[in-house]
Amino acid sequence: MLMIGLTLFIAFIGAQIAKYFKLPAPYMTGSMIGVGIFAALTNQAVMPSNLKTFAQIISGAYIGQQITKQDLKNLPKMALPIIFLLSLFTINTFLTGWLFVKFFHFDWITGLLSCLPGGIMDVSLISMDMKANAHTVATLQFIRLAGMLLILPYWIELFVQHFHKQTPQPKNETSVAKQKSSLQTTKQRKYFCNQLFILLVASLGGLFGLYLQLPVGALSFSLLASIILKLTMNTTPLDKNIRFFAQLIAGSIIGSTFTDDSLLFFHQLILPAALLLFNYLIVNLIFGLTIYRTKRLDLRSALFASSPAGATDISLIAGDLGGDMTKIALIQISRTLYTILVLPQLIQLFLSLCLAH
Repeated sequence: MLMIGLTLFIAFIGAQIAKYFKLPAPYMTGSMIGVGIFAALTNQAVMPSNLKTFAQIISGAYIGQQITKQDLKNLPKMALPIIFLLSLFTINTFLTGWLFVKFFHFDWITGLLSCLPGGIMDVSLISMDMKANAHTVATLQFIRLAGMLLILPYWIELFVQHFHKQTPQPKNETSVAKQKSSLQTTKQRKYFCNQLFILLVASLGGLFGLYLQLPVGALSFSLLASIILKLTMNTTPLDKNIRFFAQLIAGSIIGSTFTDDSLLFFHQLILPAALLLFNYLIVNLIFGLTIYRTKRLDLRSALFASSPAGATDISLIAGDLGGDMTKIALIQISRTLYTILVLPQLIQLFLSLCLAH
């Protein structure tokens, strides 16, 4: 227990340092890096791997609470662009994963999961659940997230200025922003009861998924339970600090598996990371130009909507730069749900059918 406490303390320090330097997803990346360095240098980091179920349940509960009835009402209008984008992401996942296996000698499960267009915490949890090389997946996911957030605004402005037919869209409030406003007016006692109720329902869903022994069952079923709860009872979203704690746990679990060989291996990920970023930028451009030419979205909004970075981060950046935040947020949420609920199952099916022979 003492070493678990020390590992969590180091994870917290790493998260605070990452937050200070404004790294993407600091509680996940900072804890992973901090604990990873500690583990590689001392071989003393301890974090029980079965705690990943706890982190998966919280992650599913948190994401599910971002869905609103308004999102469902807007879904039919954006159905074709969403289906087109998810198809592009699926093709890119399997194509880039194959390139990782063919040219960089990744195992199949690690190669494919490294290409998932989801959040770093969620994909890292999926990689642990599906027995992939979790720190390789987490490192590539971090590079993807950081790279997209850094490159994207300049990339988008380059093409918007080239076509220069765009007019800035009015800034819209996302459902997340509205929910934050609602959260501030909620009485404290009711607020804590709401948080506990969400976690209880999500936990029951997650444990049921675990019982079914499905790939990523705990995460998928806690997410579905949270969505149903949100739509039927209009619960207030979970406090971000709860998800931050889950990120500390997840980052600590991955970091504790690091060895000195793991650190030496990182330089070998430079080319795969560059390939991953390049392929996602190509997907971004194909989707953006196609949807723009069919007049379903302005070019700036279409490019932001197809960016595989954090849904909230992208929506807020897009709002600052003149994108349609409501439609962007809807497409980003759809991407997140698809990455968690569908793509891991497709990968598992692919591995069982194609690689078993």
